[in-house]
Amino acid sequence: MDLEIQCRTMQEALGELEESRNRYADLYDFAPVGYVTFDKTGCISEINLAGAALLGMERPQLLGMPMSVFLAKGSYKLFFDHLRTCRITGKKVITELGVIPRNTGMIHAQIISMPLPGAGDYGSKYRSIIADITERKLMEKEMSRMERLNLIGEMAAGIAHEIRNPLTTVRGFLQSFMRRTEFAHFNSQLNLMVTELDRANSIITEYLSLAKNKPLDQSPQNLNEIIKNILPLMESDALLNEKWIVTELTDIPPLLLDAQEMRQLILNFVRNGLEAMAPGGKLTISTFVEGKQVVLSIQDQGTGIPMEIKQKLGTPFLTTKENGTGLGLPICFSIANRHNAKIDIKTGDAGTTFMVNFSWS
Repeated sequence: MDLEIQCRTMQEALGELEESRNRYADLYDFAPVGYVTFDKTGCISEINLAGAALLGMERPQLLGMPMSVFLAKGSYKLFFDHLRTCRITGKKVITELGVIPRNTGMIHAQIISMPLPGAGDYGSKYRSIIADITERKLMEKEMSRMERLNLIGEMAAGIAHEIRNPLTTVRGFLQSFMRRTEFAHFNSQLNLMVTELDRANSIITEYLSLAKNKPLDQSPQNLNEIIKNILPLMESDALLNEKWIVTELTDIPPLLLDAQEMRQLILNFVRNGLEAMAPGGKLTISTFVEGKQVVLSIQDQGTGIPMEIKQKLGTPFLTTKENGTGLGLPICFSIANRHNAKIDIKTGDAGTTFMVNFSWS
Protein backbone atom coordinates (compact mmCIF):
# COMPACT_ATOMS: atom_id res chain seq x y z
CA MET A 1 0.00 0.00 0.00
CA ASP A 2 2.84 2.41 0.89
CA LEU A 3 4.58 1.57 -2.38
CA GLU A 4 1.39 2.34 -4.30
CA ILE A 5 1.10 5.73 -2.57
CA GLN A 6 4.75 6.46 -3.31
CA CYS A 7 4.25 5.57 -6.99
CA ARG A 8 1.18 7.79 -7.21
CA THR A 9 3.02 10.66 -5.50
CA MET A 10 5.96 10.24 -7.88
CA GLN A 11 3.66 10.22 -10.91
CA GLU A 12 1.98 13.41 -9.70
CA ALA A 13 5.37 15.04 -9.17
CA LEU A 14 6.50 13.96 -12.64
CA GLY A 15 3.26 15.33 -14.10
CA GLU A 16 3.77 18.67 -12.37
CA LEU A 17 7.37 18.72 -13.55
CA GLU A 18 6.28 18.02 -17.13
CA GLU A 19 3.61 20.73 -16.92
CA SER A 20 6.18 23.18 -15.56
CA ARG A 21 8.60 22.26 -18.36
CA ASN A 22 5.88 22.82 -20.96
CA ARG A 23 5.03 26.21 -19.45
CA TYR A 24 8.70 27.17 -19.58
CA ALA A 25 8.94 25.98 -23.21
CA ASP A 26 5.88 28.06 -24.14
CA LEU A 27 7.31 31.13 -22.40
CA TYR A 28 10.63 30.56 -24.18
CA ASP A 29 9.13 30.01 -27.62
CA PHE A 30 6.46 32.68 -27.59
CA ALA A 31 8.35 35.49 -25.84
CA PRO A 32 8.19 38.76 -27.83
CA VAL A 33 12.00 38.84 -28.15
CA GLY A 34 14.51 36.41 -29.57
CA TYR A 35 16.26 34.06 -27.13
CA VAL A 36 19.45 32.59 -28.56
CA THR A 37 22.24 30.42 -27.19
CA PHE A 38 25.57 30.85 -28.99
CA ASP A 39 28.55 28.52 -28.75
CA LYS A 40 32.05 29.91 -28.25
CA THR A 41 32.48 30.44 -32.01
CA GLY A 42 29.29 32.50 -32.35
CA CYS A 43 27.19 29.73 -33.91
CA ILE A 44 23.54 29.25 -32.92
CA SER A 45 23.01 26.32 -30.51
CA GLU A 46 19.43 27.11 -29.50
CA ILE A 47 16.89 29.69 -30.62
CA ASN A 48 13.23 30.35 -29.87
CA LEU A 49 10.47 30.99 -32.40
CA ALA A 50 10.68 34.79 -32.04
CA GLY A 51 14.42 34.67 -32.71
CA ALA A 52 13.89 32.49 -35.78
CA ALA A 53 11.21 34.90 -37.06
CA LEU A 54 13.55 37.86 -36.51
CA LEU A 55 16.25 36.16 -38.64
CA GLY A 56 13.70 35.13 -41.28
CA MET A 57 14.31 31.35 -41.23
CA GLU A 58 12.85 28.18 -39.71
CA ARG A 59 14.33 27.17 -36.38
CA PRO A 60 15.78 23.78 -37.48
CA GLN A 61 17.66 25.49 -40.33
CA LEU A 62 19.29 27.95 -37.93
CA LEU A 63 20.83 25.45 -35.53
CA GLY A 64 24.58 25.36 -36.07
CA MET A 65 24.61 28.45 -38.34
CA PRO A 66 27.09 31.24 -37.55
CA MET A 67 25.38 34.45 -36.48
CA SER A 68 27.87 36.35 -38.64
CA VAL A 69 25.97 35.41 -41.84
CA PHE A 70 23.10 37.64 -40.64
CA LEU A 71 25.23 40.64 -39.71
CA ALA A 72 25.71 43.85 -41.67
CA LYS A 73 29.31 44.40 -42.68
CA GLY A 74 30.01 46.96 -39.98
CA SER A 75 28.66 44.66 -37.24
CA TYR A 76 30.99 41.63 -37.59
CA LYS A 77 33.63 43.02 -35.27
CA LEU A 78 31.01 44.44 -32.89
CA PHE A 79 29.44 40.98 -32.45
CA PHE A 80 32.69 39.12 -31.74
CA ASP A 81 33.90 41.93 -29.47
CA HIS A 82 30.56 41.56 -27.67
CA LEU A 83 31.14 37.82 -27.04
CA ARG A 84 34.77 38.37 -26.07
CA THR A 85 33.77 41.01 -23.51
CA CYS A 86 31.23 38.54 -22.09
CA ARG A 87 33.91 35.89 -21.76
CA ILE A 88 36.49 38.20 -20.17
CA THR A 89 34.19 39.99 -17.71
CA GLY A 90 31.67 37.23 -17.00
CA LYS A 91 29.01 39.97 -16.94
CA LYS A 92 26.03 41.11 -18.99
CA VAL A 93 26.99 42.98 -22.17
CA ILE A 94 24.68 45.12 -24.36
CA THR A 95 25.47 45.96 -28.00
CA GLU A 96 23.56 47.36 -30.99
CA LEU A 97 24.04 45.56 -34.31
CA GLY A 98 22.92 45.81 -37.91
CA VAL A 99 21.13 42.54 -38.71
CA ILE A 100 20.06 41.40 -42.18
CA PRO A 101 17.25 38.80 -41.98
CA ARG A 102 16.83 36.42 -44.91
CA ASN A 103 13.36 37.79 -45.75
CA THR A 104 13.75 41.58 -45.30
CA GLY A 105 16.23 44.42 -45.46
CA MET A 106 18.55 45.46 -42.66
CA ILE A 107 17.13 46.07 -39.19
CA HIS A 108 18.65 47.59 -36.06
CA ALA A 109 18.90 45.02 -33.27
CA GLN A 110 19.97 45.13 -29.65
CA ILE A 111 21.72 42.05 -28.26
CA ILE A 112 22.08 41.43 -24.51
CA SER A 113 24.30 38.49 -23.57
CA MET A 114 25.49 36.65 -20.48
CA PRO A 115 28.15 33.93 -20.50
CA LEU A 116 27.13 30.46 -19.33
CA PRO A 117 29.59 28.36 -17.32
CA GLY A 118 30.91 25.41 -19.27
CA ALA A 119 33.57 22.89 -18.35
CA GLY A 120 34.40 24.99 -15.30
CA ASP A 121 35.03 28.15 -17.28
CA TYR A 122 32.96 31.08 -18.57
CA GLY A 123 32.75 31.62 -22.28
CA SER A 124 31.85 28.17 -23.65
CA LYS A 125 28.32 29.34 -24.39
CA TYR A 126 26.40 32.59 -24.30
CA ARG A 127 22.71 33.12 -23.54
CA SER A 128 21.45 36.14 -25.48
CA ILE A 129 18.33 38.22 -25.99
CA ILE A 130 17.93 39.85 -29.42
CA ALA A 131 15.30 42.56 -29.99
CA ASP A 132 14.37 44.53 -33.10
CA ILE A 133 14.84 48.21 -32.19
CA THR A 134 14.44 49.62 -35.71
CA GLU A 135 11.29 51.60 -34.86
CA ARG A 136 12.94 53.01 -31.76
CA LYS A 137 16.01 54.11 -33.72
CA LEU A 138 13.83 55.78 -36.37
CA MET A 139 11.88 57.59 -33.66
CA GLU A 140 15.09 58.75 -31.97
CA LYS A 141 16.41 60.00 -35.32
CA GLU A 142 13.16 61.86 -36.03
CA MET A 143 13.13 63.44 -32.57
CA SER A 144 16.76 64.52 -32.94
CA ARG A 145 16.02 66.11 -36.31
CA MET A 146 12.96 67.95 -35.02
CA GLU A 147 14.94 69.24 -32.04
CA ARG A 148 17.59 70.64 -34.40
CA LEU A 149 14.94 72.27 -36.58
CA ASN A 150 13.23 73.79 -33.58
CA LEU A 151 16.52 75.11 -32.19
CA ILE A 152 17.27 76.87 -35.49
CA GLY A 153 13.74 78.28 -35.59
CA GLU A 154 13.96 79.59 -32.03
CA MET A 155 17.35 81.20 -32.71
CA ALA A 156 15.88 82.87 -35.79
CA ALA A 157 12.89 84.11 -33.79
CA GLY A 158 15.28 85.67 -31.28
CA ILE A 159 17.28 87.67 -33.83
CA ALA A 160 14.78 88.20 -36.68
CA HIS A 161 13.58 91.56 -35.37
CA GLU A 162 17.14 92.89 -34.93
CA ILE A 163 18.11 91.81 -38.47
CA ARG A 164 14.92 92.89 -40.22
CA ASN A 165 14.97 96.43 -38.83
CA PRO A 166 18.25 97.47 -40.52
CA LEU A 167 17.24 95.58 -43.69
CA THR A 168 14.01 97.57 -43.83
CA THR A 169 15.92 100.83 -43.31
CA VAL A 170 18.43 100.04 -46.07
CA ARG A 171 15.63 98.97 -48.44
CA GLY A 172 13.81 102.24 -47.79
CA PHE A 173 16.87 104.33 -48.66
CA LEU A 174 17.48 102.29 -51.83
CA GLN A 175 13.90 102.85 -53.01
CA SER A 176 14.31 106.55 -52.28
CA PHE A 177 17.47 106.68 -54.41
CA MET A 178 15.68 104.86 -57.25
CA ARG A 179 13.13 107.70 -57.44
CA ARG A 180 15.81 110.40 -57.73
CA THR A 181 16.95 111.39 -61.24
CA GLU A 182 20.61 111.81 -60.28
CA PHE A 183 20.76 108.08 -59.49
CA ALA A 184 18.91 106.96 -62.64
CA HIS A 185 22.03 105.45 -64.20
CA PHE A 186 22.41 103.23 -61.09
CA ASN A 187 18.87 101.82 -61.30
CA SER A 188 19.90 98.31 -62.37
CA GLN A 189 22.36 98.05 -59.47
CA LEU A 190 19.82 99.48 -57.01
CA ASN A 191 17.18 97.01 -58.24
CA LEU A 192 19.62 94.16 -57.71
CA MET A 193 20.33 95.32 -54.16
CA VAL A 194 16.60 95.50 -53.34
CA THR A 195 16.11 92.02 -54.80
CA GLU A 196 18.93 90.62 -52.65
CA LEU A 197 17.53 92.31 -49.53
CA ASP A 198 14.13 90.76 -50.27
CA ARG A 199 15.83 87.37 -50.65
CA ALA A 200 17.54 87.82 -47.26
CA ASN A 201 14.16 88.68 -45.73
CA SER A 202 12.54 85.59 -47.26
CA ILE A 203 15.33 83.40 -45.83
CA ILE A 204 14.61 84.82 -42.36
CA THR A 205 10.94 83.95 -42.90
CA GLU A 206 11.97 80.39 -43.80
CA TYR A 207 14.04 80.11 -40.62
CA LEU A 208 11.05 81.26 -38.56
CA SER A 209 8.95 78.49 -40.15
CA LEU A 210 11.17 75.88 -38.47
CA ALA A 211 10.11 76.73 -34.91
CA LYS A 212 7.72 74.15 -33.44
CA ASN A 213 6.03 76.80 -31.27
CA LYS A 214 5.09 78.91 -34.29
CA PRO A 215 1.40 79.82 -33.78
CA LEU A 216 -1.04 78.02 -36.08
CA ASP A 217 -4.29 79.35 -37.49
CA GLN A 218 -6.08 76.00 -37.75
CA SER A 219 -9.63 75.45 -38.89
CA PRO A 220 -11.53 72.61 -40.63
CA GLN A 221 -10.18 72.56 -44.18
CA ASN A 222 -10.55 70.28 -47.19
CA LEU A 223 -7.09 69.47 -48.52
CA ASN A 224 -8.51 69.07 -52.03
CA GLU A 225 -9.71 72.68 -52.04
CA ILE A 226 -6.29 73.97 -50.94
CA ILE A 227 -4.70 72.03 -53.81
CA LYS A 228 -7.23 73.33 -56.35
CA ASN A 229 -6.67 76.93 -55.23
CA ILE A 230 -2.92 76.81 -55.89
CA LEU A 231 -3.07 74.46 -58.91
CA PRO A 232 -2.92 77.30 -61.52
CA LEU A 233 0.28 78.61 -59.90
CA MET A 234 1.86 75.14 -59.88
CA GLU A 235 0.77 74.42 -63.46
CA SER A 236 2.32 77.65 -64.71
CA ASP A 237 5.64 76.70 -63.06
CA ALA A 238 5.45 73.29 -64.73
CA LEU A 239 4.53 74.54 -68.21
CA LEU A 240 7.38 77.06 -68.22
CA ASN A 241 9.75 74.08 -68.07
CA GLU A 242 7.77 71.79 -70.41
CA LYS A 243 6.50 69.59 -67.59
CA TRP A 244 2.95 68.83 -66.53
CA ILE A 245 0.91 68.18 -63.42
CA VAL A 246 -2.03 65.81 -62.98
CA THR A 247 -4.28 65.53 -59.93
CA GLU A 248 -6.04 62.45 -58.58
CA LEU A 249 -8.17 63.84 -55.76
CA THR A 250 -10.65 61.51 -54.07
CA ASP A 251 -13.33 62.25 -51.47
CA ILE A 252 -11.60 62.94 -48.15
CA PRO A 253 -12.89 64.26 -44.82
CA PRO A 254 -12.03 67.78 -43.62
CA LEU A 255 -8.93 68.15 -41.47
CA LEU A 256 -7.88 70.70 -38.87
CA LEU A 257 -5.26 72.60 -40.88
CA ASP A 258 -3.45 75.90 -41.16
CA ALA A 259 -4.26 76.64 -44.81
CA GLN A 260 -1.27 78.96 -45.31
CA GLU A 261 1.16 76.35 -44.00
CA MET A 262 -0.42 73.64 -46.13
CA ARG A 263 0.01 75.79 -49.24
CA GLN A 264 3.68 76.24 -48.35
CA LEU A 265 4.18 72.50 -47.78
CA ILE A 266 2.50 71.53 -51.07
CA LEU A 267 4.37 74.18 -53.08
CA ASN A 268 7.72 73.10 -51.62
CA PHE A 269 7.14 69.44 -52.49
CA VAL A 270 5.80 70.25 -55.96
CA ARG A 271 8.69 72.58 -56.82
CA ASN A 272 11.20 69.98 -55.62
CA GLY A 273 9.48 67.37 -57.80
CA LEU A 274 9.43 69.62 -60.86
CA GLU A 275 13.12 70.45 -60.45
CA ALA A 276 13.94 66.73 -60.23
CA MET A 277 12.37 65.94 -63.64
CA ALA A 278 13.57 66.37 -67.20
CA PRO A 279 11.32 68.19 -69.74
CA GLY A 280 8.26 66.06 -70.53
CA GLY A 281 8.04 64.68 -67.00
CA LYS A 282 4.74 64.24 -65.18
CA LEU A 283 4.09 65.09 -61.53
CA THR A 284 1.05 63.51 -59.86
CA ILE A 285 -0.71 65.00 -56.83
CA SER A 286 -3.08 62.55 -55.12
CA THR A 287 -5.26 62.49 -52.02
CA PHE A 288 -6.94 59.42 -50.55
CA VAL A 289 -8.05 57.79 -47.32
CA GLU A 290 -6.05 54.86 -45.99
CA GLY A 291 -7.41 53.39 -42.77
CA LYS A 292 -7.57 56.17 -40.21
CA GLN A 293 -5.35 58.48 -42.23
CA VAL A 294 -5.78 61.03 -45.00
CA VAL A 295 -2.81 60.82 -47.34
CA LEU A 296 -1.38 63.56 -49.55
CA SER A 297 0.90 62.01 -52.19
CA ILE A 298 3.21 63.94 -54.53
CA GLN A 299 4.96 61.71 -57.07
CA ASP A 300 7.55 62.80 -59.62
CA GLN A 301 9.26 61.02 -62.53
CA GLY A 302 12.79 62.08 -61.67
CA THR A 303 15.84 59.88 -61.25
CA GLY A 304 15.25 59.21 -57.56
CA ILE A 305 17.17 60.26 -54.47
CA PRO A 306 20.55 58.64 -53.70
CA MET A 307 20.50 56.65 -50.45
CA GLU A 308 23.17 58.82 -48.81
CA ILE A 309 21.00 61.91 -49.48
CA LYS A 310 17.71 60.22 -48.51
CA GLN A 311 19.05 59.40 -45.05
CA LYS A 312 19.72 63.11 -44.47
CA LEU A 313 16.48 64.53 -45.93
CA GLY A 314 14.96 67.11 -43.62
CA THR A 315 18.37 68.19 -42.33
CA PRO A 316 18.74 71.99 -42.46
CA PHE A 317 21.08 73.41 -45.13
CA LEU A 318 21.25 70.14 -47.10
CA THR A 319 20.87 71.19 -50.73
CA THR A 320 22.04 70.11 -54.17
CA LYS A 321 20.93 73.40 -55.77
CA GLU A 322 23.37 76.18 -56.57
CA ASN A 323 21.22 78.91 -55.01
CA GLY A 324 19.25 76.76 -52.56
CA THR A 325 19.07 77.45 -48.83
CA GLY A 326 18.49 73.82 -47.85
CA LEU A 327 15.42 74.84 -45.84
CA GLY A 328 12.55 73.75 -48.12
CA LEU A 329 12.23 70.15 -46.92
CA PRO A 330 13.05 70.94 -43.27
CA ILE A 331 10.17 73.43 -43.37
CA CYS A 332 7.89 70.69 -44.75
CA PHE A 333 8.91 68.36 -41.91
CA SER A 334 8.28 71.13 -39.36
CA ILE A 335 4.85 71.91 -40.82
CA ALA A 336 3.94 68.22 -40.81
CA ASN A 337 5.13 67.90 -37.21
CA ARG A 338 3.00 70.87 -36.11
CA HIS A 339 -0.01 69.14 -37.69
CA ASN A 340 0.84 65.77 -36.05
CA ALA A 341 1.39 64.34 -39.53
CA LYS A 342 4.09 61.95 -40.69
CA ILE A 343 6.09 62.15 -43.94
CA ASP A 344 7.05 58.93 -45.73
CA ILE A 345 9.41 58.82 -48.71
CA LYS A 346 9.62 56.21 -51.45
CA THR A 347 12.30 56.63 -54.08
CA GLY A 348 13.85 54.69 -56.93
CA ASP A 349 15.03 54.96 -60.51
CA ALA A 350 11.47 55.76 -61.67
CA GLY A 351 11.08 58.75 -59.35
CA THR A 352 10.23 59.82 -55.82
CA THR A 353 6.96 59.92 -53.87
CA PHE A 354 6.46 62.07 -50.78
CA MET A 355 3.44 61.02 -48.71
CA VAL A 356 2.10 63.18 -45.89
CA ASN A 357 -0.11 61.12 -43.56
CA PHE A 358 -2.70 63.06 -41.52
CA SER A 359 -4.61 61.31 -38.74
CA TRP A 360 -8.37 61.79 -38.58
CA SER A 361 -11.20 60.30 -36.55
